[in-house]
Amino acid sequence: MDLAQDSDIYHLKVDQVLKEGTDDDVEGEVRQFLGRPGCRESLGLVEGKSYLIMGKSEDLPRLGGTLQYVFGEKTWVEYWPTREESQTPQYRDQYIGISELQDSLDRHGCAS
Repeated sequence: MDLAQDSDIYHLKVDQVLKEGTDDDVEGEVRQFLGRPGCRESLGLVEGKSYLIMGKSEDLPRLGGTLQYVFGEKTWVEYWPTREESQTPQYRDQYIGISELQDSLDRHGCAS
């Protein structure tokens, strides 16, 4: 994370793509996400943790031929608990929900 007064840049490794968007071959790659410093606390990103991130492809502007990832008002960010955390009451439902979404997208894809 590069946190500054005017903008935050998060360097995130894409572990898994559940639904491909407009950026090709991102799995295993690092992408930079731009965030507003005023959103730091609500994003709550922690180094070394995993997150489900969803957004609309039209919210990915191109700058110099490269897609710019932005944590905007329409971006959904959800902490993705580990398998071990799923054994705790705090994270069980969240882990099950994300796992079911993952399974559904793997089996049936997405209409949009």
